[in-house]
Amino acid sequence: MHIELLSTSATQPNTGAAATALTGDSLTIKNARGKVRILSAWTRNQVAGFAQLAYPSGHDTTRGYRVGSPAGTNLGVLPMGMSLNPQAQELLSVTIAGSNVAGDVEQLSMLVHYDDLPGVSQRLITASQLDSRLEDLTTIEHSIVSTAGPSYGTPTVITTSSDLLRANRDYAVLGFSSRTACQSVYLIGPDTGNLRVGGPVSLGNEALSSQFFVLQSRAHGLPAIPVISAGNKQSTSVGVTTDENAGTFLVTLYLGLLK
Repeated sequence: MHIELLSTSATQPNTGAAATALTGDSLTIKNARGKVRILSAWTRNQVAGFAQLAYPSGHDTTRGYRVGSPAGTNLGVLPMGMSLNPQAQELLSVTIAGSNVAGDVEQLSMLVHYDDLPGVSQRLITASQLDSRLEDLTTIEHSIVSTAGPSYGTPTVITTSSDLLRANRDYAVLGFSSRTACQSVYLIGPDTGNLRVGGPVSLGNEALSSQFFVLQSRAHGLPAIPVISAGNKQSTSVGVTTDENAGTFLVTLYLGLLK
């Protein structure tokens, strides 16, 4: 089992344009065994519009699943605990509508869950396992300088701003927040199978984003909470996805020290 962040964007999409995957991602579902679930999806628009997701085995290939996107906030476009379920090797078709200003970028991101993807090993736990193993809470405040996107930018090592994790202990990653709004925050390292795992951040919605992975696990009844080892801290990095605007993002990672 593993989870993976998949991010898309469209530039000046106006009334609707095909979105493309960020560099490093693909809109083709991986050749997995077992069920594939899009556990969560979220948009961030500069001008109100919509996000649309379709695939061959979905409801229909004309519009599929479409949700209106307000301006200036990260909108969760799937009801909590509900998933979209494309098949292995299907091509996702993403359409985004929004700004008609040259250079403006609108975004849609997804958290995809694979039951079995040979060759990928991640450390994930369930919400009930977190409940039984949680010893203490801590946070990491991390400063990330991002170049103009749309892209995943250049992630930096998790200990760059703070190095207070207890040696050789395991930490559950509960969620994220940010002092400056951005589309997504993500982690990547040995414990994530060197795949990006991430979630949304939205100013004023920290109560949800700070426990994003926990909520997904509780709602879906699946292992969806990443676990990282402090022993791997020097090879675990944090990054953000942004629109066309560069900036410095001070993000907070919410962690649970595990027994």
